[in-house]
Amino acid sequence: MTTYKTIIEDDIDILVAGAGLGGTGAAWEARYWGQDKKIVIAEKANIDRSGAVAQGLYAINCYMGTRFGENNPEDHVRYARMDLMGMVREDLAFDMARHVDSAVHQFEEWGLPIMRNKDSGAYLREGRWQIMIHGESYKPIVAEAAKKSADKVFNRICVTHLLMDESQEERVAGAVGFNVRTGNYHVFKSKTVIVGAGGASNIFKPRSVG
Repeated sequence: MTTYKTIIEDDIDILVAGAGLGGTGAAWEARYWGQDKKIVIAEKANIDRSGAVAQGLYAINCYMGTRFGENNPEDHVRYARMDLMGMVREDLAFDMARHVDSAVHQFEEWGLPIMRNKDSGAYLREGRWQIMIHGESYKPIVAEAAKKSADKVFNRICVTHLLMDESQEERVAGAVGFNVRTGNYHVFKSKTVIVGAGGASNIFKPRSVG
């Protein structure tokens, strides 16, 4: 008979469940603002090649290019409003657009190769919003930043349920899951849980719903 272990990780300040592009970014951001916090990542695959960009990308689909005088966040809000025939949360679209350039610059500092226009020095575009990248190592580059930010990374852990606080209603106190290779049961007790388990690529409904 197979015996499975129960492994408990407690005293966590910030647990990040899911380590795709969103989860890895959340771990890095958590360390930036919480230098003294215990940060733990739980990922059901392997952080180096997990999530929607695991295989790499050939382009970044949204970049304003404000530093090059190309577009600004208001331009992108107008584009989204027209493209979606008015069915858009303009505040969310604006908030995303005003932060995207700094995220791209951060990726480049970490080592992501971005193609440039030889004449202007600006990033090479394909259309108005996309910029071209050599993105085969996109995810490993971002994962490396997350691994340096986290105290521990648990690969192959499929988080299945959130733990609720006994004394405070509707307060999350951690998460549980299992190792997809060994079957061991993992308990994470944490003050804060960031759920980055996928399905959040779009902040509003796309026009194409087929």
